[in-house]
Amino acid sequence: MGLQEDASFSDLSDVVSAASTPGQIADHIMASIAAGALPEGTRLPAERDLADALAVSRSSVRAALSTLERAGFVVRRRGRGGGTFISRVEAGRVDVYADRLTEFRRTRRDLLDARAIVQNRVAAAAADRRSDGAVVELRSRAIDYESARTAAEARTADARLHYAIAQAADNPHLVEIVQELDRKINAGFRHDPFSPSLFARACDDHTAIVDAIAAGRADDAGRLCEAHFRGTTMGGP
Repeated sequence: MGLQEDASFSDLSDVVSAASTPGQIADHIMASIAAGALPEGTRLPAERDLADALAVSRSSVRAALSTLERAGFVVRRRGRGGGTFISRVEAGRVDVYADRLTEFRRTRRDLLDARAIVQNRVAAAAADRRSDGAVVELRSRAIDYESARTAAEARTADARLHYAIAQAADNPHLVEIVQELDRKINAGFRHDPFSPSLFARACDDHTAIVDAIAAGRADDAGRLCEAHFRGTTMGGP
């Protein structure tokens, strides 16, 4: 599975505040580059698509990308096959933004921790409240993930599976909580760490989680789901 895929963006909004939208978008992309989540050559979503995903104006997105271009983090190519691509960035150039990136990473790690905890309880609730139809949907979503052929497809399939788990918990407020955390973490496009080994682990994790939910093993489902998020997005065991 290729790792140099287009950055995939979610259809979730409410990510950034209007007062500092361009700066927040730029900081998010910059931190993602520094963390290696957006490697050299990755093509970012088109301005219109990213603006729609974030529910902000195209001018805000354009201003953020212009800031990143001036700083040398992205390059814009015109014509067929054009777009905005992540540049080759030397480690020393990122150090200039160390304070901003440190704060961003701290906030992001707190959000990832919160998501892992919440997903534990959501999966447990899904196991307690599952319906036959929900189990069929979960198995279908897990197969979709295993069938993904690119990093972008895998990230999208993963999001759909975990959204289906939240729906299986049969509480719309839990779904809202899961979505809100997703908005804050992804800021319009998905860029969780990805590699063939992580993909293989996620396939095994998904099977185990869905099996636990289907069997009504709430404690196991919660534990497995939390371990899945910590292991695939936070570098945990």
